[in-house]
Formats: sequence, C-alpha cells, structure tokens
Amino acid sequence: MSSTPSSPADPARVPVPDRLAARPTSRGLVVPYVTLTHRDPARPVWGMLHHHRQRHTLWAKLCQICGQPLHERVVLYLRSVDYQRGLSVEPGLHPECAHYSRRACPMLTGQQQHYHPNPAVRLARCADPDCGCRYWQPRHPDPREKAREAQPAEAWYEAWLARSDYRVIDDPGTEHLAPETGIDLRGVRFLRLRKIRDAAQPATDQPPEPLAMLIAIRALFGT
Repeated sequence: MSSTPSSPADPARVPVPDRLAARPTSRGLVVPYVTLTHRDPARPVWGMLHHHRQRHTLWAKLCQICGQPLHERVVLYLRSVDYQRGLSVEPGLHPECAHYSRRACPMLTGQQQHYHPNPAVRLARCADPDCGCRYWQPRHPDPREKAREAQPAEAWYEAWLARSDYRVIDDPGTEHLAPETGIDLRGVRFLRLRKIRDAAQPATDQPPEPLAMLIAIRALFGT
C-alpha cells in the first residue's frame, strides 16, 4: 500500500503483454479500446473517449484497454475527487493491462502535467471519406461539470477490488454534480491501494487527500 509513485519509463519501450498483442498501436503505444479513433484504429484521438463504447464497457464489465471481459480482480485508476463522490467513471482493467497502462500512459506516469487543451481542435476530419469523424461534434459539458481541459493533473491512485464489488450505476447527480455513469465506490473494500503519481501542482495549504489518508490509515492498522 505504497504512497510513493514509481519512476516513469519510456512509453514506447514498455513491453506489451500478450493480452494486448492484437490491439492497434500508434507511435509505439497500444490504443485503448475506449479511446476515440478514426476509421483506422491506429489513428486515435489521444485523451478523448468514445463515449458510447465507454458506457458499453462499463455495463458489460469489459476492460477499458483490451475490451475483453474482466476477471476475478479488477484494477481502477482513481482521483480523490472520484473517491469523495463515491463514483469512478473510468472503466476497470485487467491487472496486466493496468500494469501496461501505468507504465505507458503519460498521465499515469506523471510525464503529462496538464490535461489536453482545446479538445474541439483535435476533432478535425481526416482525408478518409468513409471515416465517421465527419460526424464528430465537440462535447458540451454540463455546467455543473468541472472543466478539466488544460488544467493541472491531479494525483492518481491505483485501487484493486474483487469483480463481485464491481457495481455500475447511473448517478443522477446533484445541483453541484453532473449526472455520471460509473463504478459505485461506496462501501467497497479495496484489496490494494497506492498512489501512482503526484499532482502537478500539490496543494501546500490543504489537508491530505482522502485517498492518501486512507493509505496512511491502512498502513497504520494493517487493514
């Protein structure tokens, strides 16, 4: 239950596990199943999700990287804001897919310090006349939704849970929180929990993050 992130590797040199061998790659990186791509799956729009596929991945309990059914142990990547709300909108991963992502994803390794700016710019059409990109539209976020574009990255954590605790819900939201579909974290017992990267701009005048406190409590009491 470590709270110390590991050093990032060169993403293009990270070994690809057998489970991901058939996935398309771009610039040496495996293209996740939930990532928005052009008709050519090796042309992803990095940092943007295929929202219909993401929702299907959640409800069908598929891995967000390989697209195959999840097994006994599921890995989630969380921020403290997700834990506070009790909902993870990121679909789960197989342990081996998570191991690859933790070493290859620039956001999870800490190499990327800000979220992508101007997402609409990256929705440009390609030259393929049969590609669905001609129908892409910028996503208009709910006014209750906190914008992430170009914002400093938060600390990210890796949590393991049993598949039996992987419960997907439609959260209706509140007057301050937009509706979301995700994994219910309320009352879930994490089998493992650790921080994998620090925030790009750590707060110096704020109390410890809830997930960091949970790690400290588990280390102290051994549970």
